[in-house]
Amino acid sequence: MDKPPDIIDRDREWAALRKCHGRKRPELVFVVGRRRVGKSFVLSRFAELVGGVYFQATRHSDVEQLGALGHTLGEHFADEGLRAGASLPSWEALLRYLTHKASRKPLWLVLDEFTYLADAAPELPSLIQRFWDHDWQASRLRLVLSGSYISAMQRLEAIDQPLYGRRTARLAFGPFDAHDAAAFVPDWSARDKLRLYGTIGHLPGHLALVDPALSLADNIAELCLDPGGRLVDEAQHLLDAFVPNAAVHYSIVAAIATGDRTWSGITSRVGKSGGSILRPVQWLEEMQVIERVVPVTEGKPASSKRAQYRVSDPYMRFWHALIAPLVQSGSIGLADPAALWASKVEPRLDELMGDVFERVCRDWVARTGRPFAPVRLGSWWDARSRNEADLVALSATDDLFVGECKWGRVVASDLDRLRGRARLVERELGHVRDTTLGLFSGSGEFDGPLRRAAARGEVLLVGPEELLEA
Repeated sequence: MDKPPDIIDRDREWAALRKCHGRKRPELVFVVGRRRVGKSFVLSRFAELVGGVYFQATRHSDVEQLGALGHTLGEHFADEGLRAGASLPSWEALLRYLTHKASRKPLWLVLDEFTYLADAAPELPSLIQRFWDHDWQASRLRLVLSGSYISAMQRLEAIDQPLYGRRTARLAFGPFDAHDAAAFVPDWSARDKLRLYGTIGHLPGHLALVDPALSLADNIAELCLDPGGRLVDEAQHLLDAFVPNAAVHYSIVAAIATGDRTWSGITSRVGKSGGSILRPVQWLEEMQVIERVVPVTEGKPASSKRAQYRVSDPYMRFWHALIAPLVQSGSIGLADPAALWASKVEPRLDELMGDVFERVCRDWVARTGRPFAPVRLGSWWDARSRNEADLVALSATDDLFVGECKWGRVVASDLDRLRGRARLVERELGHVRDTTLGLFSGSGEFDGPLRRAAARGEVLLVGPEELLEA
């Protein structure tokens, strides 16, 4: 069963689902991933192709959820009773119904946003455990439990939880990199594809809103600068479904997105003590909204005093840096969206793209394995952040790759500076076999001396087109 052509990437996830489908044993599959990451799209398409059942839970009561799922099963199995509104009396009765239906041939049941079901019916995980242990081992059931509440989904697998040790497979849907994002706008220039990644971001659900027939400017104006735009305020409500009062969480994200990346900077900006923001920060990390990063050379990352924080989603950083001020000032809804793009957004976009471009370059190394397949990949900075290397990769055989990533033109003096930073990284590592240098340009502009140095094998030069190649 081939992956449908309208599903971009997701080859690994599709292959894992196919593997589960081909096995004769029952399957209990956990699927996690942020909202808008595309997991529901993939799971619903797979369920459709294998003749399975897809059900997305909502924030409704236990009885309402049970009735809705029973009706969905009735439609699938042409069960006139369930179709007509007869309800299964309990979750145990529903699971027995599934046991009967999966006794002879494979039955896929995808329960999306499962944490909503578990909240409405706290006994459900224990019931699933009981049926899994005693009734389903001789069945052909393929039960998929999927959710966007990442920390809650992880909690389902904790050692003190009923489903601990039961899953047969786990799929983690991650966001797209710039290469995959570019597939949504195949005819755009490479530079605009990168700017799309830096603004609309890396979630398929956001990228699918883009009209490839329009320009980047027109898309940003329509989606982010028009009061009715789909992304004009999504960053303001990202956490609402998970945290009743997320004011501190939003403040932490805003602080990091606008430049306060150290622990002391975040606490100062938010106006809270370190102890009071510790749990919100950890929760934001678990939910993949922010990430804690340390120099790639660190031997003990968990205790590093050089840790910094970054916003994981380029859209979130773009929104807080350039859109939030326009929302707060009342400009959106008052001024023409195209005029706001031309006067307030585009002039500042290049300064925002620097950090985004560094991530794109690191993703390129991870995807292509050039100049070697890395076992560690990240960036580096010294204790006082006076010296930094945008890209540092290490191989299993102690080879080192150090790169600098510039959104604009790159010149020979950049190579001189890169050589100095590479020596600092080598000194900190202390066991380097061979070092390769790389310079990346988001504009594809390299001066003559650099090109001659590249021809001599002294440096690897990479432009935007190469970064987005398959």
